[in-house]
Order: sequence, then structure tokens, then C-alpha cells
Amino acid sequence: MTAIELGPFVLGWDRFAALTGVVVFLIAAEVIARVSHAPALSAWAGRAVLWGLIGARLGHVVQFPHIFLAEPWTVLAIWQGGFSPVGAALAVGLVTLLSRRLGLALVPAFGALWPGVVVWLALILDFADRPPVPLPDMQLALLSGGSYDFATAADQPLVINLWATWCPPCRRELPMLAEMAAAHSEVSFVLASQGEDAQTVRTHLERNGISDAHVALDPTGTLARHFATIGLPVTLFVGADGMLAHVHVGEISRALLLRQILALNG
Repeated sequence: MTAIELGPFVLGWDRFAALTGVVVFLIAAEVIARVSHAPALSAWAGRAVLWGLIGARLGHVVQFPHIFLAEPWTVLAIWQGGFSPVGAALAVGLVTLLSRRLGLALVPAFGALWPGVVVWLALILDFADRPPVPLPDMQLALLSGGSYDFATAADQPLVINLWATWCPPCRRELPMLAEMAAAHSEVSFVLASQGEDAQTVRTHLERNGISDAHVALDPTGTLARHFATIGLPVTLFVGADGMLAHVHVGEISRALLLRQILALNG
């Protein structure tokens, strides 16, 4: 399982782990604050979460200045993902130092922090310990003609995007994915339409001026079943060894896509 459904929402496992860790931390901080009659602890916890989120986002932004300077509005597109653990840690550390002047005691603060960290690590490590997933032994028809054979794809890294024309975030990210596929020949791209016929996909691409060079047709959703993904869009990053290396659930940003491509080639 690469994601979890929460009612109408689908969260990637990494985001679910982070959100669960934050909730546990806030609950622990509130309980300890009430038991020890330390209101400064409760106030610090709220500020730590807020500024930790800001620091994590800014830490990611500064790693790709050329992308965010060209598209500054995407700094606020946090739903696309892209956070830096180092940036979060620095921000929380600074907030903690400043809160010391307001009477924050470090022992109960760390006592509240640890349950959240332990829960986050437990969920992340549980996901990391799952068996690796290889590429399927199958072919998909390419919209431009011919087919893509996954059995011969293990000679270089591969990015697979699962999308559909009826999916709003898929439609938003597809032009960027097509541009990145054309610009990064060191990585193969397969933009696999899920459950749709060729004419529906071709009409959408032509209407929006998107190249069909890397678009494949997966009319029965075989890739989604093979990789056990939930929802759309989903971007899969496969190493040169043919094994799944990373899964991004939901809309992906240009910067985060570039970071994962660099990781595949690193």
C-alpha cells in the first residue's frame, strides 16, 4: 500500500505518517501542559508546528531557486509536496530557543516531541521494510505508435505517471510532465492514461497542445493494480535496477519531480 484513504481524501503514506506524527505531538503537548500547568508548552507546540511547516517548505524552495523564481506562485502550492526535514528542524529549533524566554521548560517539551517522532518513524520504517516492487512484465500501447515494453526498461531510471483526463490535478500537472520528459533524456518517462480509450486521450492532448511522445494507454489500469496505488494522479520512480524507488501520490511539482530524478541518477 502506497497511500491511505481518509473519506474522500487520498494521502500518500509519507504524508499520512507526517500528519499522524504531528497530531500525536500536539495531543501529547496539550496533555503534558495541562498536567504540569505549563501553558508555555501548549503555545510552543502550536508555534513549532506552524514554523516547522514554513521552514520545511522554505528549505525545499531554496534548493531549487531557478524553478521557484520562474514560477514564484508555486511556493504556496504545498499540496504538491516538497518539504525539507532539515528546514523543519532548524525552524523548530529556533522557535524553541525563543520560547525559552517565555518560560518553556525543555524536559516536558522534549517529552511531548518524542511520541510524535516515534510514531512518524514507526510508520515510515514500516513502509520502508515492505518488499520491493519490480516493474511488471508487460507492454503498453503508445499513443504515438508502437508500444513500450517494461521488460526492457531496466537499463535506465524510469518515471511512470498514472493519470486520466477526468482528473483535475492530472490535467494541471500533465503539461509540466511532458516538458520534463522532453528535457531529461537521461530518464525514461511513461505517462500512462488509466482506463481511457485512445480517442479520448488524443482529443485532450490536441486541445491543450501537449505532446503525445511519452503517452501510453493503460485501459484496464494494470499498472495501478501492479503497484497497488490508490487514486490519481500517482507518479512512480523506478531505479535503473527495475525496482520501485519512490511513490508520489497526488499532484507533483516541477521541483519535486526534479529532486526525485536527481535521486534516481545519484
